[in-house]
Amino acid sequence: MLQSLHIRDLALVASAELHLDDGLNVLSGATGGGKSLVLGALELLRGERARGDLVRHGQDELRVDAEFVLGSGERTAAARRAVREVIGQELEEDVLLVSRIVDRRGRSRVRIDGRPATLRDLRTLSEHLVEIHRQGETRSLMRAEIQAETLDAFGDLAEQRRAFASALRSARSAVECAEQARGDAELDRERADLCRARLAEFEAVGLVEGELQQLEDEHRVLANLDALRADLSRAAEALSDGEPSASELVGEALRALEAAGEVDASMLSARDQVTEARVHIEEAARTAQSRLGDLEFDPGRFAFVEERLGTVRRALDRHGPTEEEYFARAEQTQEELDRLDGGDSSPEALEKAIADSIVELESAAETLDAARREVSAGLREKIEAELADLAMADACFRVAMPEELPAGLDLVKRSTVHGPVPVDFEVQLNPGEPFTPMRDTASGGETARIVLAVKKCLADQDRVPLIVFDEIDSEVGGRLGQQIGEKLKGVAAHHQVLIVTHLPQVAAFADAHFKVEKVVEGGRTTSSVERLEGAAIDRELEAMAGGAEAPTRRATSKTRATAKKGSTPKKPSGA
Repeated sequence: MLQSLHIRDLALVASAELHLDDGLNVLSGATGGGKSLVLGALELLRGERARGDLVRHGQDELRVDAEFVLGSGERTAAARRAVREVIGQELEEDVLLVSRIVDRRGRSRVRIDGRPATLRDLRTLSEHLVEIHRQGETRSLMRAEIQAETLDAFGDLAEQRRAFASALRSARSAVECAEQARGDAELDRERADLCRARLAEFEAVGLVEGELQQLEDEHRVLANLDALRADLSRAAEALSDGEPSASELVGEALRALEAAGEVDASMLSARDQVTEARVHIEEAARTAQSRLGDLEFDPGRFAFVEERLGTVRRALDRHGPTEEEYFARAEQTQEELDRLDGGDSSPEALEKAIADSIVELESAAETLDAARREVSAGLREKIEAELADLAMADACFRVAMPEELPAGLDLVKRSTVHGPVPVDFEVQLNPGEPFTPMRDTASGGETARIVLAVKKCLADQDRVPLIVFDEIDSEVGGRLGQQIGEKLKGVAAHHQVLIVTHLPQVAAFADAHFKVEKVVEGGRTTSSVERLEGAAIDRELEAMAGGAEAPTRRATSKTRATAKKGSTPKKPSGA
């Protein structure tokens, strides 16, 4: 259960703290007072997208902290496993602290049990902690795909639906591959011919690794041969052939230093240095003379190098520009040709792939369809029982699905990831009238009661400890408030519930009642959250009723007494 919620600098909320009970918690207040900010804080804890403009004006960041108590009950087992996956170890105590901080740029920081975590970790964990049913979901439940998901949630059929969706993707992929193969067969042949021509070009060039640098070095020597010979001749003359040469001068210096070293030992190091220099000078002289002997102009070689260098540069301009990229392109071309020539894309192979994928899809469709038909009866019975408690005893509910499943390619084309056939919730509001789709129900109040019945059934199946309802009773009049309050109280027997409501008849069933109020102090608007007790609850119920038909305080107290009398005992804390 959610033990406490701390909100700081979230829009109009400078600071708020809610300590929730382990039953039905009610949040009320005037329109625009800030009730949505409390829900927004819970949505941030579910890892939903944050905007920087949510940060209170004048502040750098907002912060939401929640303390969850995870007991040993079945409903918190999944949450404990999620905590273990996120933080890498078991939760040391029963209290789990979850925090989210958002700055003005919309950037988030998350901490779980005091440790830094990612938004993905937060989303994974919060799926097992909080479920929020927003006001707009009344309309979304009218959509066929949402009704399919609702039926699957009631029957715990998510795995069967995922298996069907996976088989559908595979079948469609096989069909698309076959269609593309048939349509692109000629293009593949043309592409293979192009690859062969390109490989022939690579082979004709015959480039080897490092050849470009070698050719450029040799061309530079051959193009400057006369100047190079002259420079090497001067070097050889100065080093060893001249009068006096560097070698002779160094030899004379060496003899002098040897003589000096006999008198002054400190000069022996200088002698050694000159000895080493003499070795390098003699080696340099031999290198210059050897290279000079090799330098003979060969017009044929010069022409070959120029022509080969031009060929290599053109090849690199076309397929390079570097040797590394050139060789990579050659390898890629060979791999593409191997794929085009060796791929199993024959018509027979493609048709077999389609046939195999359709067999798997038909099996998955039959499994999902059979499971849905089996659980739909249970959903019908539960929803009709709930509707009877909401003054709709004559209403009938059913899940409509086509009797026969499509087959073969027709199944591939007509299916969606939500199932092989549409799922449609239908209602019969009056005896003798035909069943009609729920989306065509004319009365907003009737629609709201049906949606509440569906939510109640889902809550009974849900293992999430905290369920939040955002004005699920928004289109229901006061006369049905008590029945709705009783339903929510029934949900609270197995879950911790937080509801944003405008009906005093619903709020009267609260185990804890919180009021959100907007005030202006010192020229600054602030939303505050206060837990009401005793007479303050009666005053808020009267204010919620409002208008000319507002109940007296005595009537309000009677409403609370009736609600308490019909309350369902709460579950043990931390279950």
